Amino acid sequence: MKEKYTYPNMIKHMRKKGITFESTDERSAINTLSSKNYYFKLTSYRKNFEKNQFGKYKNLDFGYLTDLASIDAQLRYYLLQLSLNIEHGIKTILIDLITKDPKEDGYSIIKDFRSYNQFGYDQTMIYLKKNSYLKDLYIKHKAHPSVWMFLEVAPFGTLSTFVDFYFKRTNNKRIETAHKFLKYAKNIRNACAHNNSILVNLFSDKERLRFANTSVVSLGIPMGLTHKLMRDRKVNDLVCLFYLHKTFSTSVESYEHFKREGNRLLNRALRHKNYYEGNANLSTFYNILNALINY
Repeated sequence: MKEKYTYPNMIKHMRKKGITFESTDERSAINTLSSKNYYFKLTSYRKNFEKNQFGKYKNLDFGYLTDLASIDAQLRYYLLQLSLNIEHGIKTILIDLITKDPKEDGYSIIKDFRSYNQFGYDQTMIYLKKNSYLKDLYIKHKAHPSVWMFLEVAPFGTLSTFVDFYFKRTNNKRIETAHKFLKYAKNIRNACAHNNSILVNLFSDKERLRFANTSVVSLGIPMGLTHKLMRDRKVNDLVCLFYLHKTFSTSVESYEHFKREGNRLLNRALRHKNYYEGNANLSTFYNILNALINY
Protein backbone atom coordinates (compact mmCIF):
# COMPACT_ATOMS: atom_id res chain seq x y z
CA MET A 1 0.00 0.00 0.00
CA LYS A 2 1.30 3.43 -0.91
CA GLU A 3 2.09 5.92 1.82
CA LYS A 4 -0.43 8.71 2.37
CA TYR A 5 0.88 12.07 1.16
CA THR A 6 1.12 14.85 3.71
CA TYR A 7 1.14 18.39 2.35
CA PRO A 8 4.94 18.67 2.63
CA ASN A 9 5.21 15.36 0.78
CA MET A 10 3.00 16.73 -1.98
CA ILE A 11 5.32 19.71 -2.38
CA LYS A 12 8.34 17.44 -2.37
CA HIS A 13 6.81 15.19 -5.00
CA MET A 14 5.92 18.11 -7.25
CA ARG A 15 9.47 19.46 -7.00
CA LYS A 16 10.76 16.00 -7.89
CA LYS A 17 8.62 16.15 -11.05
CA GLY A 18 10.08 19.50 -12.03
CA ILE A 19 7.25 21.75 -10.81
CA THR A 20 8.68 25.02 -9.48
CA PHE A 21 7.40 27.42 -6.82
CA GLU A 22 8.59 30.75 -8.15
CA SER A 23 5.26 32.60 -8.40
CA THR A 24 4.18 31.39 -4.97
CA ASP A 25 6.07 30.06 -1.97
CA GLU A 26 5.58 26.62 -0.47
CA ARG A 27 3.57 27.89 2.50
CA SER A 28 1.09 29.60 0.18
CA ALA A 29 0.97 26.46 -1.97
CA ILE A 30 0.09 24.33 1.05
CA ASN A 31 -2.64 26.82 1.95
CA THR A 32 -4.04 26.48 -1.57
CA LEU A 33 -3.99 22.67 -1.38
CA SER A 34 -5.66 22.60 2.03
CA SER A 35 -8.37 25.22 1.60
CA LYS A 36 -8.86 26.30 -2.03
CA ASN A 37 -8.29 23.24 -4.20
CA TYR A 38 -7.01 19.71 -3.79
CA TYR A 39 -3.92 17.91 -4.98
CA PHE A 40 -5.48 15.40 -7.36
CA LYS A 41 -7.49 17.98 -9.31
CA LEU A 42 -4.81 20.67 -9.27
CA THR A 43 -2.02 18.42 -10.48
CA SER A 44 -4.20 16.95 -13.25
CA TYR A 45 -3.50 20.12 -15.26
CA ARG A 46 0.19 19.19 -15.41
CA LYS A 47 -0.71 16.91 -18.32
CA ASN A 48 -0.88 20.00 -20.51
CA PHE A 49 2.88 20.44 -20.20
CA GLU A 50 5.78 18.60 -21.79
CA LYS A 51 8.46 16.64 -19.98
CA ASN A 52 12.18 16.69 -20.65
CA GLN A 53 14.37 13.66 -21.28
CA PHE A 54 14.62 13.06 -17.54
CA GLY A 55 10.86 12.87 -17.04
CA LYS A 56 10.57 16.30 -15.43
CA TYR A 57 8.11 18.95 -16.54
CA LYS A 58 9.48 21.81 -18.57
CA ASN A 59 8.45 25.36 -17.71
CA LEU A 60 5.78 24.39 -15.19
CA ASP A 61 5.25 26.43 -12.04
CA PHE A 62 2.69 25.79 -9.31
CA GLY A 63 1.12 29.14 -10.17
CA TYR A 64 0.37 27.88 -13.68
CA LEU A 65 -1.61 25.00 -12.21
CA THR A 66 -3.68 27.27 -9.98
CA ASP A 67 -4.32 29.62 -12.90
CA LEU A 68 -5.55 26.74 -15.08
CA ALA A 69 -7.73 25.45 -12.25
CA SER A 70 -9.39 28.87 -11.98
CA ILE A 71 -9.92 29.12 -15.74
CA ASP A 72 -11.32 25.60 -15.86
CA ALA A 73 -13.78 26.26 -13.03
CA GLN A 74 -15.10 29.32 -14.85
CA LEU A 75 -15.24 27.38 -18.13
CA ARG A 76 -17.28 24.59 -16.52
CA TYR A 77 -19.72 27.11 -15.06
CA TYR A 78 -20.10 28.83 -18.43
CA LEU A 79 -20.65 25.60 -20.36
CA LEU A 80 -23.16 24.40 -17.77
CA GLN A 81 -25.15 27.62 -18.22
CA LEU A 82 -25.22 26.98 -21.97
CA SER A 83 -26.48 23.46 -21.29
CA LEU A 84 -29.28 24.72 -19.05
CA ASN A 85 -30.29 27.23 -21.70
CA ILE A 86 -30.37 24.47 -24.33
CA GLU A 87 -32.44 22.27 -22.04
CA HIS A 88 -34.98 25.03 -21.47
CA GLY A 89 -35.21 25.82 -25.19
CA ILE A 90 -35.73 22.22 -26.25
CA LYS A 91 -38.35 21.57 -23.57
CA THR A 92 -40.20 24.72 -24.64
CA ILE A 93 -40.34 23.52 -28.26
CA LEU A 94 -41.42 20.01 -27.29
CA ILE A 95 -44.23 21.32 -25.11
CA ASP A 96 -45.34 23.68 -27.87
CA LEU A 97 -45.39 20.93 -30.48
CA ILE A 98 -47.29 18.49 -28.28
CA THR A 99 -49.76 21.11 -27.03
CA LYS A 100 -50.67 22.12 -30.59
CA ASP A 101 -50.92 18.54 -31.90
CA PRO A 102 -54.59 17.42 -31.96
CA LYS A 103 -53.44 13.78 -32.07
CA GLU A 104 -51.74 14.07 -28.67
CA ASP A 105 -53.66 14.14 -25.39
CA GLY A 106 -50.51 14.74 -23.32
CA TYR A 107 -50.80 11.47 -21.37
CA SER A 108 -50.58 8.59 -23.83
CA ILE A 109 -47.25 9.92 -25.10
CA ILE A 110 -45.71 9.33 -21.67
CA LYS A 111 -47.10 5.78 -21.60
CA ASP A 112 -45.52 5.22 -25.00
CA PHE A 113 -42.23 6.72 -23.86
CA ARG A 114 -42.26 4.37 -20.88
CA SER A 115 -42.44 1.44 -23.28
CA TYR A 116 -39.68 3.00 -25.38
CA ASN A 117 -37.33 3.69 -22.45
CA GLN A 118 -38.31 2.20 -19.12
CA PHE A 119 -35.04 3.32 -17.51
CA GLY A 120 -35.49 6.97 -18.48
CA TYR A 121 -39.09 6.93 -17.28
CA ASP A 122 -38.19 5.32 -13.95
CA GLN A 123 -35.22 7.65 -13.44
CA THR A 124 -37.46 10.69 -13.84
CA MET A 125 -40.22 9.41 -11.58
CA ILE A 126 -37.77 8.32 -8.87
CA TYR A 127 -36.13 11.76 -9.00
CA LEU A 128 -39.55 13.37 -8.65
CA LYS A 129 -40.47 11.11 -5.74
CA LYS A 130 -37.26 11.94 -3.86
CA ASN A 131 -37.33 15.67 -4.57
CA SER A 132 -38.17 17.44 -1.31
CA TYR A 133 -39.63 20.43 -3.14
CA LEU A 134 -41.81 18.56 -5.64
CA LYS A 135 -43.47 15.81 -3.61
CA ASP A 136 -46.89 17.33 -4.26
CA LEU A 137 -46.35 16.86 -7.98
CA TYR A 138 -45.42 13.21 -7.48
CA ILE A 139 -48.43 12.48 -5.27
CA LYS A 140 -50.80 14.18 -7.68
CA HIS A 141 -49.42 12.84 -10.96
CA LYS A 142 -47.65 9.53 -10.22
CA ALA A 143 -50.50 7.37 -11.53
CA HIS A 144 -51.03 9.31 -14.77
CA PRO A 145 -48.09 11.62 -15.49
CA SER A 146 -48.64 14.20 -18.20
CA VAL A 147 -46.02 15.29 -20.68
CA TRP A 148 -46.09 18.80 -19.21
CA MET A 149 -45.22 17.54 -15.75
CA PHE A 150 -42.80 14.89 -16.99
CA LEU A 151 -40.66 17.20 -19.10
CA GLU A 152 -40.59 19.76 -16.32
CA VAL A 153 -38.65 17.36 -14.10
CA ALA A 154 -36.91 15.10 -16.64
CA PRO A 155 -33.11 15.15 -16.21
CA PHE A 156 -30.89 15.99 -19.17
CA GLY A 157 -30.19 12.36 -20.08
CA THR A 158 -33.88 11.48 -20.16
CA LEU A 159 -34.59 14.61 -22.20
CA SER A 160 -32.06 13.40 -24.77
CA THR A 161 -33.77 10.02 -25.12
CA PHE A 162 -37.21 11.66 -25.15
CA VAL A 163 -36.08 13.83 -28.07
CA ASP A 164 -35.01 10.71 -29.97
CA PHE A 165 -38.34 9.06 -29.16
CA TYR A 166 -40.35 12.10 -30.24
CA PHE A 167 -38.44 12.56 -33.48
CA LYS A 168 -38.98 8.91 -34.42
CA ARG A 169 -42.66 9.33 -33.52
CA THR A 170 -43.25 12.49 -35.56
CA ASN A 171 -40.25 13.16 -37.81
CA ASN A 172 -40.74 16.82 -36.90
CA LYS A 173 -38.00 19.00 -38.37
CA ARG A 174 -38.09 21.47 -35.47
CA ILE A 175 -36.57 18.85 -33.21
CA GLU A 176 -34.29 17.11 -35.72
CA THR A 177 -31.18 19.11 -34.72
CA ALA A 178 -31.62 18.12 -31.08
CA HIS A 179 -32.12 14.50 -32.15
CA LYS A 180 -28.79 14.55 -34.01
CA PHE A 181 -26.56 16.40 -31.59
CA LEU A 182 -27.94 16.47 -28.04
CA LYS A 183 -26.36 13.12 -27.14
CA TYR A 184 -22.91 14.62 -27.79
CA ALA A 185 -23.56 17.89 -25.96
CA LYS A 186 -24.70 15.79 -23.02
CA ASN A 187 -21.09 14.67 -22.47
CA ILE A 188 -19.99 18.26 -21.86
CA ARG A 189 -23.01 18.98 -19.69
CA ASN A 190 -22.38 15.93 -17.50
CA ALA A 191 -18.68 16.72 -17.10
CA CYS A 192 -19.52 20.24 -15.96
CA ALA A 193 -22.39 19.17 -13.69
CA HIS A 194 -20.14 16.63 -11.97
CA ASN A 195 -17.27 19.10 -11.70
CA ASN A 196 -14.94 17.10 -13.95
CA SER A 197 -12.02 19.01 -15.40
CA ILE A 198 -12.30 20.12 -19.03
CA LEU A 199 -8.76 21.44 -19.54
CA VAL A 200 -7.09 18.04 -19.18
CA ASN A 201 -6.07 15.43 -21.77
CA LEU A 202 -6.42 18.03 -24.50
CA PHE A 203 -6.09 16.38 -27.93
CA SER A 204 -5.05 13.12 -26.31
CA ASP A 205 -4.99 9.99 -28.45
CA LYS A 206 -7.27 8.44 -25.83
CA GLU A 207 -9.95 10.99 -26.75
CA ARG A 208 -9.53 10.67 -30.51
CA LEU A 209 -12.49 9.40 -32.49
CA ARG A 210 -11.77 6.73 -35.06
CA PHE A 211 -13.75 8.72 -37.62
CA ALA A 212 -15.02 12.28 -37.49
CA ASN A 213 -18.81 12.49 -37.43
CA THR A 214 -19.78 13.88 -40.84
CA SER A 215 -22.83 15.70 -39.44
CA VAL A 216 -20.72 17.41 -36.79
CA VAL A 217 -18.04 18.24 -39.38
CA SER A 218 -20.73 20.03 -41.40
CA LEU A 219 -21.33 22.23 -38.35
CA GLY A 220 -17.68 22.79 -37.50
CA ILE A 221 -16.34 23.77 -40.91
CA PRO A 222 -18.37 27.03 -41.07
CA MET A 223 -17.09 27.77 -37.56
CA GLY A 224 -13.55 27.67 -38.91
CA LEU A 225 -12.60 24.26 -37.52
CA THR A 226 -10.81 21.57 -39.49
CA HIS A 227 -11.83 17.98 -40.11
CA LYS A 228 -8.75 16.88 -38.15
CA LEU A 229 -9.71 18.89 -35.07
CA MET A 230 -13.19 17.39 -35.07
CA ARG A 231 -11.76 13.91 -34.67
CA ASP A 232 -11.13 14.97 -31.07
CA ARG A 233 -14.04 13.83 -28.91
CA LYS A 234 -14.09 16.95 -26.75
CA VAL A 235 -14.08 19.25 -29.79
CA ASN A 236 -16.85 17.14 -31.36
CA ASP A 237 -19.00 17.55 -28.25
CA LEU A 238 -18.28 21.27 -27.87
CA VAL A 239 -19.25 21.97 -31.48
CA CYS A 240 -22.60 20.27 -30.82
CA LEU A 241 -23.13 22.19 -27.57
CA PHE A 242 -22.52 25.60 -29.13
CA TYR A 243 -24.55 24.83 -32.24
CA LEU A 244 -27.49 23.66 -30.13
CA HIS A 245 -27.23 26.77 -28.01
CA LYS A 246 -27.40 29.01 -31.06
CA THR A 247 -30.34 26.98 -32.41
CA PHE A 248 -32.42 26.73 -29.25
CA SER A 249 -31.75 30.00 -27.41
CA THR A 250 -35.18 31.39 -26.65
CA SER A 251 -34.19 34.99 -27.43
CA VAL A 252 -31.55 37.04 -29.22
CA GLU A 253 -30.86 38.84 -25.95
CA SER A 254 -30.06 35.58 -24.20
CA TYR A 255 -27.76 34.44 -26.99
CA GLU A 256 -25.89 37.76 -27.04
CA HIS A 257 -25.54 37.67 -23.26
CA PHE A 258 -23.80 34.31 -23.38
CA LYS A 259 -21.61 35.49 -26.24
CA ARG A 260 -20.41 38.40 -24.09
CA GLU A 261 -19.83 36.06 -21.16
CA GLY A 262 -17.85 33.74 -23.39
CA ASN A 263 -15.57 36.55 -24.51
CA ARG A 264 -15.10 37.62 -20.91
CA LEU A 265 -13.99 34.06 -20.17
CA LEU A 266 -11.54 34.14 -23.08
CA ASN A 267 -10.04 37.37 -21.75
CA ARG A 268 -9.63 35.73 -18.36
CA ALA A 269 -7.95 32.70 -19.92
CA LEU A 270 -5.38 34.93 -21.59
CA ARG A 271 -4.64 37.07 -18.54
CA HIS A 272 -1.38 35.20 -17.96
CA LYS A 273 -0.72 34.08 -21.52
CA ASN A 274 3.02 34.37 -20.87
CA TYR A 275 2.65 31.28 -18.65
CA TYR A 276 1.75 29.17 -21.66
CA GLU A 277 4.00 30.45 -24.42
CA GLY A 278 4.83 27.56 -26.71
CA ASN A 279 2.05 25.38 -25.27
CA ALA A 280 0.43 24.29 -28.53
CA ASN A 281 -2.47 22.34 -27.01
CA LEU A 282 -3.72 25.15 -24.80
CA SER A 283 -3.28 27.70 -27.57
CA THR A 284 -5.23 25.52 -30.01
CA PHE A 285 -8.00 24.89 -27.50
CA TYR A 286 -8.44 28.60 -26.77
CA ASN A 287 -8.56 29.30 -30.51
CA ILE A 288 -11.29 26.69 -30.88
CA LEU A 289 -13.21 28.19 -27.97
CA ASN A 290 -12.93 31.62 -29.54
CA ALA A 291 -14.31 30.28 -32.84
CA LEU A 292 -17.25 28.60 -31.11
CA ILE A 293 -18.16 31.57 -28.93
CA ASN A 294 -18.02 34.08 -31.77
CA TYR A 295 -19.59 31.99 -34.54
